[in-house]
Amino acid sequence: MTQSWKSAISRRPVLSGLIAALGLAIAGGIAFEVPKLSRRRYKPSPYDDLLANLPDRENAARIGAAVIAESPAFDANQTARALVNSLADNSLAGVVSADLAQGRMDEVHGWLLPQTLTQLCALAAKAS
Repeated sequence: MTQSWKSAISRRPVLSGLIAALGLAIAGGIAFEVPKLSRRRYKPSPYDDLLANLPDRENAARIGAAVIAESPAFDANQTARALVNSLADNSLAGVVSADLAQGRMDEVHGWLLPQTLTQLCALAAKAS
């Protein structure tokens, strides 16, 4: 009589393979989720979709405070609408490059910065 397939396969290698696959899946999940968990958390604001473009929101808020101090007529809602329209089809880098190419710059404490960036920074200041 021939051996059945059940007796030809031992349990230990199958179980160790399954445990190794499970461990690899857990390690992959942890490696995927840790960067999300270690990110700074900010209080929710109506501009979070726009502020997600900023790599350093705290320093952007400092620049934004200077922008708001120099232009007290700053309207956050109008600025947010304009930014949503300009960033709808382009990345932040593309819009900032267009600002530089077209000379749309703002002076903030002696620094020349692209308008889109100063507007985002001002929104960050309003949100914090």
